[in-house]
Amino acid sequence: QTWETAMSTSFSLPLLRRTDRPTAPVDAPAAEERALIERHLAGDQGASRTLIEQYQKMVFSLTRQMLGSEEEAADAAQETFLKVLKGLSRFRGESAFSTWVYRIAVNECIASSRRRRRTTLTDDTDALADPAPSPLHHVEREEQDARLHWAIGELTEEYRAVVVLRYLQGLSYEETAGALAIPIGTVKARLFRAKRLLQRKLKVLQR
Repeated sequence: QTWETAMSTSFSLPLLRRTDRPTAPVDAPAAEERALIERHLAGDQGASRTLIEQYQKMVFSLTRQMLGSEEEAADAAQETFLKVLKGLSRFRGESAFSTWVYRIAVNECIASSRRRRRTTLTDDTDALADPAPSPLHHVEREEQDARLHWAIGELTEEYRAVVVLRYLQGLSYEETAGALAIPIGTVKARLFRAKRLLQRKLKVLQR
């Protein structure tokens, strides 16, 4: 058996609402995480599966919010874990393991988006849904969410990434900067610009 065995099962995660969106798994102690990595590198498939299970909800949430399509998100999540498992020997612990995983997932989403050339997020209405809205409010909120996610999908990859990580995944400025390997000042500048662009796009839809 090789590490690919751990990837043999397909991703079938439930649709995520804003109220239960994962930012990261409950952090295992660094020593325990390092032990799992070492066991994986030694060929322990159980350790490989444990690493995937700890992070698959976080990664799938990110890829779905970045790409919109559940099928594309599952493909991107699977590619992310293939690259994570293949690249673990190069992980030096200079950042949190979750930050390293986020970085790989974001890069995979950007690559997928560029292959497709156009991302549509109009079906991702549940990601921002309230837990128990009234029927009328639910319809209005779905319309607002659809417009918002369409607008996010129209942003370039660099702006979409900071919006998804900061506002939908709930990462701090520091974590967002680490995941994208850019300075915090750049994160804030892109968020400011992204919000201006979103406002303009949403105003166009309201005319």
